[in-house]
Amino acid sequence: MLGGRFYTEDELTSAGFSRVGRNVKIHNRCSIYCPENISIGDNVRIDDFAVLIATGPVSLGNFTHIPNFCFIGANAGFEMQDFATLAPGVHIYTSSDDYSGEALTNAVVPKQFTGGTRSSVVLERHVIIGASSVILPGVTIGEGSSVGALSLVKTDLEPWGIYCGCPVRRLRGRSKGLLALASAVISDE
Repeated sequence: MLGGRFYTEDELTSAGFSRVGRNVKIHNRCSIYCPENISIGDNVRIDDFAVLIATGPVSLGNFTHIPNFCFIGANAGFEMQDFATLAPGVHIYTSSDDYSGEALTNAVVPKQFTGGTRSSVVLERHVIIGASSVILPGVTIGEGSSVGALSLVKTDLEPWGIYCGCPVRRLRGRSKGLLALASAVISDE
């Protein structure tokens, strides 16, 4: 078989996820840690070479997609609401080390000697994140917002905006025309 395969429904059911919805496709070459902390909605796809570290709670809504080469470090929690999607290579962090020199850094150092930031990330409904963008801890990206490729998001983003840059800035508003299309998709089911 070329390119690997997606797990079967039976394999997903027995993998230990908190919840697995209908029509879920998870590639056998992605890496998922702590599936017991992950709730997966309906019509979700996770592609090969994606990495999802769910040492904190993770919720993937309906019609969500995590494509190849994405990294989600979710030790402080991650929520991806309905119709949200990532482009390849997006990195999402819910924690960060202290780079000041006042604390030690490293995943193997006992926590009492480290510092840094630890806070959940939320992608609200209809959010799209462009290729190779980075989302830092504590960020909520408002409903319907889009983030251009190679962007750095370190603060919350207001709903229905088009953002890009390093760090991101708002370029303009985003059309809500997709809401009618989403309704059609849902009624089609």
